Amino acid sequence: MKRLTLLCLLLLTLLAACNRENLGVQQGAEGGLDLTLSLSEADVNTALTAALAQLPNPLLRSPQADLQSGQILVTGQHERRDGQGTVSGTVTLTVTVQDGALLVQATQISIEGFDAGDARLAEFNRLLQDVFNSRLSRDRGLLTFKSVTITDAAVEVVANVQRP
Repeated sequence: MKRLTLLCLLLLTLLAACNRENLGVQQGAEGGLDLTLSLSEADVNTALTAALAQLPNPLLRSPQADLQSGQILVTGQHERRDGQGTVSGTVTLTVTVQDGALLVQATQISIEGFDAGDARLAEFNRLLQDVFNSRLSRDRGLLTFKSVTITDAAVEVVANVQRP
């Protein structure tokens, strides 16, 4: 579970870093600057592959992200922990904004031999949120996420940045 948490955190970090040409900037209504980042499915796949390369034993290998309305479906190969080969698996992620922060949640993990019941999924999401909150607290309150929209074609993130 911790590996998937790290994967999701790395994914969003890499998404922001790898796609500067799809970044829009305008004066924010509340002051500061509103930044709009648009990421294609290819961008998400590139970032996901790079993020997984950083992990020694990721939950899914050879990942492919499929953008769907409101969610990201990640498919890949899972190495069975009993050493009996690999099985296909999927993880469904949602990305929303709650109180100015990004909220990334796995809504479903479907991997043969991997128990992802309600309690385990709730614990994973709690860990995921803890990681994001600790990472985003470094901005000292200068970055406020306004919206995230996931369509079949792109992930669009809008955030406001204030001067220190």
